[in-house]
Amino acid sequence: MNPIQAAANETLAGVPAPHFALINYFFPGYSMLISTLNSSFGADFERYLPYIIALLVFNYLWGYFDGVVMGWINAYFVSSFTVRTDDEAYDMLMLWTTRQTFAQNTRHFIANTNVFSRNSYQWRYNEDDESDDEDDGAEVGEDGVSEKDGTSDKKNLLRFTPSPGRHWFWYKRRLLCFDRQENKEQQNFRNANECEVLSISCFGRDPTILKELLKDARAMYLKKDDLKTLIYRATTNHYWQRCMSRPNRPFSTVILPQDMKKNIITDAGDYLDRNTRRWYANRGIPYRRGYLLHGPPGTGKSSLSLALAGYFRMKIYIVSLSSKGLNEENLASLFTELPTHCIVLLEDIDTVGITHSREKADGDDDEKTSDDNNDSSAGQLTLSGLLNILDGVAAQEGRLLIMTTNHVEKLDKALIRPGRIDMMVPFKLADREMAASIFRAIYSPFENELSTKHVLNGTNEKLDPEELQKKIQTHLRNLEAEVDVLAEEFAALIPEDEFSPAEVQGLLLRHKLQPQSAVDAALEWVEHTRRERKLRAKADADKAKAAAAKKEAAKKESEKKETEEKESEKKETEEKGAQNEANDETDSNNTEETTATKTDESDTDASSNLLTAGEQGDSKDSSSDCGEKKGTSDSGYDTT
Repeated sequence: MNPIQAAANETLAGVPAPHFALINYFFPGYSMLISTLNSSFGADFERYLPYIIALLVFNYLWGYFDGVVMGWINAYFVSSFTVRTDDEAYDMLMLWTTRQTFAQNTRHFIANTNVFSRNSYQWRYNEDDESDDEDDGAEVGEDGVSEKDGTSDKKNLLRFTPSPGRHWFWYKRRLLCFDRQENKEQQNFRNANECEVLSISCFGRDPTILKELLKDARAMYLKKDDLKTLIYRATTNHYWQRCMSRPNRPFSTVILPQDMKKNIITDAGDYLDRNTRRWYANRGIPYRRGYLLHGPPGTGKSSLSLALAGYFRMKIYIVSLSSKGLNEENLASLFTELPTHCIVLLEDIDTVGITHSREKADGDDDEKTSDDNNDSSAGQLTLSGLLNILDGVAAQEGRLLIMTTNHVEKLDKALIRPGRIDMMVPFKLADREMAASIFRAIYSPFENELSTKHVLNGTNEKLDPEELQKKIQTHLRNLEAEVDVLAEEFAALIPEDEFSPAEVQGLLLRHKLQPQSAVDAALEWVEHTRRERKLRAKADADKAKAAAAKKEAAKKESEKKETEEKESEKKETEEKGAQNEANDETDSNNTEETTATKTDESDTDASSNLLTAGEQGDSKDSSSDCGEKKGTSDSGYDTT
């Protein structure tokens, strides 16, 4: 009899083997389970018992090792750093991760179209910020074309990042661990993506390798915006949010007199110099600088701000003073969070009521002064509050303040006094020089826009690189000469100080690839624009006339209503007076009647009194007569 059958017989006989009895004591039903398995499969499962026990022990020890021993090792023999989603370092690390091989080769990954932070407190990327990168970990080929569908549109391409958990990778011949953890619990109305934590660790007590990784991630992140101007805007929640980035605008494209552009660059460059801050501090002067750009609409005020930021590699922070809910406390908090090297842009400052002049114009009683605006409800931004934020005791230093306006005469003098506004830059309508400059800016050729076919005029001539480069330069000089001639012709056709640079540029953009067509269409465009202006002016005049007539009619109606109300009040007053007189007369008559009645009553009473007295006399006389008769009668009776 084999051991399996013997053990089964012993178990079936009710006498389990000794080791079965011991195991059954700790795991009731074990002998029955083994007997059933042995009889069902015809195998000795008891033979694998040591391995099963060893596996259970190993699992227990591994949990202990992972929970206690690894915690002790991490505390003393591992270096690591942690990044959260509410910091810009998260975007840096995620961008770096998408470029790494381990993120592309991992079997567990997350596919994203946007790998940057979605936290509401974090500066956000715009989709356009990442659409022009060729090597960003997206699913594109070497030529920038999608490998899946063959399209060249880089928007909404997939980026791959490791899924939550631990991922091991090599970096500069060091083994590192990428750990991504998600918080499943919702906190402060934020989802799990807004609460996740990234950490990278390595063996060893020296964290140098981790700092080098962070430096590489930061350099890659900044390189993405190397030739771009970053634009931030104050949100309704009163914090700065990155809204977009634009390619740096060359300062040469700003249409201003050369001496004025040179003065602006020199002044701003001197202010931003490191030694200037020390010079200001030594002399107790607040380290602030302000510019006011004023002129008609479309003359390039915002373009100058963008070009200035690109020239000095600064970020632009845009504030709308007419934002709903903006008060002195919120604006002060925004200015406190500004970096020391940036541009603060307040556009169209004249449209904000609090900045209007407090001096009421002569004969203009309808104009609302800033004192009236300062009497607004509590919590609103006032002129005094704005001035304190711009250059008060607690005002931020180190930034360039740029204000733009179409009507400088409307601004309060306190807002544009020296110390708050250090340079006023006037913008005017296009003159002949400006028109020519705009034409050259639109049609001047660039080397990267030329193809070999243009240079060789369609011939199949084969040239070495040096000869081809010479031909390209020659072709560029010829094109520039042609553009200069056409620019002068075009400028001669545009009346001076009549059209804004934006209007002139709009004409040229209609013929952006045909400069001769733009010259030919200039006269017709001038006449057409003039006719449209006359029509708009007439429409505006009619509208203003209708509004004035409506206002006058409303005024007359109000006066008529007021007159009617006064007449009605007068009539009511007269009626009340007549009624009062009638009442007085009635009261007088009633008084006379009452007096007469009282007099008659007095006479009646007197007569009654007299009558009573007479009656009493007659009664006495009658009594006397009766007495006399009685005496006679008695006398006669007695006599009888």
